[in-house]
Amino acid sequence: MHMSRVARMTAFLAVAAALAGCNSTASGPALEEAAQPVAQKQEGRIPDYCPRISLREGTAILRKKVGEDIDYIASIGDTSRSCRLIDGQLHISVGVAGRLTAGAAAKARTEPLPVRVAVVRGTDVLYSKLGTVGVPVKGGGGADSFTYVDDAIVIPEPPEKNIIIYAGFDEGAPAKK
Repeated sequence: MHMSRVARMTAFLAVAAALAGCNSTASGPALEEAAQPVAQKQEGRIPDYCPRISLREGTAILRKKVGEDIDYIASIGDTSRSCRLIDGQLHISVGVAGRLTAGAAAKARTEPLPVRVAVVRGTDVLYSKLGTVGVPVKGGGGADSFTYVDDAIVIPEPPEKNIIIYAGFDEGAPAKK
């Protein structure tokens, strides 16, 4: 059965809202507000352990300038995750919510924000994916919210509680000067 991206996002947000007490890294209602209950068959079971989400230093805010003026500032305000254990595999959905605020140099357009989700155990990277979310930029100011969902994470069931999920903006390696 194939689900559309909107249906997957809605399903994830419904689960995220139900698990918000133990799955949210911020206390804001950004992800919970968008949640709508979806009736669908859930495979597997909820595991005893679902790795926590962490934002690495420097990955929660993305600032862009045009000359000396601010084009926009994007910030991550909330994260959430849900886990299902299916046939010995841990299936994880990660949601990231935030806002983009246009600055004085902003021109009206849609800006693709780079969001990376990585799952690590110590120094071993078990999963890493760079995705984008298009966010409207309003010329002359204003702000818009965004939500990014990565529901493709599948790793073997961890024997220990030593997995960390990282989420945040990732523009890649800085340009060499």
